Amino acid sequence: MPVLAEVEFPGVTALQYEEANHRAGFGPEHPPAGLLAHSAVITNEGLRLVNVWQSAQALEAFMEIMMPVAKESGFPEPSGPPRISELYNFVVP
Repeated sequence: MPVLAEVEFPGVTALQYEEANHRAGFGPEHPPAGLLAHSAVITNEGLRLVNVWQSAQALEAFMEIMMPVAKESGFPEPSGPPRISELYNFVVP
């Protein structure tokens, strides 16, 4: 079942976000396995990510790869645990 994942990283800049994706080898042409939709917002507080994954397992596999890379790129711990919600409906027009 698809899941929505929301997480915030206080103080993270656009440059750190781009660096982490580059180090991990992810980008528009090379998305991680299981990713259905991705959005990143840079605010005055830091980075907010909202993603849709094919499954909770796909999200967990991604986190095992990305969290060490994020730390190497200077990310702090997230402001809290990711908020995970099972999707009732997901439409891509």
